Amino acid sequence: MRRTLVAVALAALVATAGCAAFGGGDTDTDAVPTDDVVEPSDPAANATGVNQSIRLSVGDSVAGSEWTSLSVEYPRENFTVESAQHENVSLGVDTDGDGELDEQFNETHISGVNNNAYSFTVELDTGYTLASGDVVVVEYPAVNNPAEPGNYTVSVTLNDEQTTNATVIVE
Repeated sequence: MRRTLVAVALAALVATAGCAAFGGGDTDTDAVPTDDVVEPSDPAANATGVNQSIRLSVGDSVAGSEWTSLSVEYPRENFTVESAQHENVSLGVDTDGDGELDEQFNETHISGVNNNAYSFTVELDTGYTLASGDVVVVEYPAVNNPAEPGNYTVSVTLNDEQTTNATVIVE
């Protein structure tokens, strides 16, 4: 009987310790989101000239290389991307995950801003070496939202090597 009681107590202790390791119970509302996102400043359907904020975590495939470009491709039948002047594009890097830009760049670091009807690419000469865990942040000011509300998948590419999908929510 005593061995059974010890075995049950040990099993309960191990199970409880295992559950405590999961972060699901954390309710810290000040936590900084780490998801890769493309977020419009105006999520309304048919909004024009919308500023798009792109946050992309640097992965191992581009870590150690200079930040040279960021491209975003929207569903061609839904979004319209217009041209933007260098000085209207904002750039930065959050190096410590606190949601604040630790490195900032201006129009002198942009060698080109190219677009077509459904995508844009910002070519850069930053001199900044990307580190795994960095979050690059770009704000592009000239995207027209689709007429229909919904969730739209966009493709974001960093340095022509790291590509991920993100969702734009249009209301």
